[in-house]
Amino acid sequence: MITKTAASLDLNLLSVFLEVYRLGSITLAADALEMTQPGVSGALKRLQQQLGAELFVREGRGISPTHIAVQLAGEISPALNNVSNAISNIKQFDPQQPRTFKVLCNEMALLHFHPEIERDTTMGNVNVEFVIAPSHEEEMLQALSMQKADLALDVKGHQSLSYKSHPIIQDEIVIVARKDHPRINRALTEQQYYQEKHVTIRLRRSNMYAADYFTKTPLKPRKISAECDSLMSMLALVSSSDSIGSTSRSLASRYAPLFNLQVIEQPFETLPIEHVMIWHSRTDYSPAHQWLREKIQNHAGQ
Repeated sequence: MITKTAASLDLNLLSVFLEVYRLGSITLAADALEMTQPGVSGALKRLQQQLGAELFVREGRGISPTHIAVQLAGEISPALNNVSNAISNIKQFDPQQPRTFKVLCNEMALLHFHPEIERDTTMGNVNVEFVIAPSHEEEMLQALSMQKADLALDVKGHQSLSYKSHPIIQDEIVIVARKDHPRINRALTEQQYYQEKHVTIRLRRSNMYAADYFTKTPLKPRKISAECDSLMSMLALVSSSDSIGSTSRSLASRYAPLFNLQVIEQPFETLPIEHVMIWHSRTDYSPAHQWLREKIQNHAGQ
């Protein structure tokens, strides 16, 4: 039974509790809060003493929330988010003050947004640091949750109430081949597609080739001449060989002249490449984050 009223509780202890509850780990919560593990453990102990209730129990090598912890988190999380949002709204964002945003992204998003942000003359003293996102989606979302990154740009796919997303780019997959290819001249049949050798890109999270991931019907096995984890490596290899490759239309249009490539329509029905920006819901009303998201949105159609 909870013996203390909400008025007598330390809000800092509640914040620590929510981080541990959300991350399911004292170690991760300590990292996110920039505290020591003993500091987090001590804060939890003080809160449990004030409440007169146990909040977490040991389960294997980790911890598990009690029924009271689940109930408490559900009731105080919206309230603390509202307090945080209210404070953020008071603190207006000034781009003339030095600030660095960290944005996680895949290679397609990196190649699109980095040049646009670099050319933007209205950034003031704000720097955007683009970093390739982790291979696993859970790691990417955890980085946002632990405030190790401000925003993520990724192919649409995640679903979680703790995060928000907004579409920024819709693209499609095309084929590239060198302009002086001996057998291909601006068009390709399905039969030719399987006769040619391919330089492939394997998507890290799905462990599928990009061409397979963005086509509606399963593709047959192909003759693979090389497998890359970089789009730029793929374009370079295609430009210096008779192999063909698949990439997004926007990147093909941007880099085809540089690599002396021809851009060819896929001989199969394709699925759209949908990119979204993703952020943790607690930063939704932050003026700084709103400014960053607006910048990304403004450059999405460039």
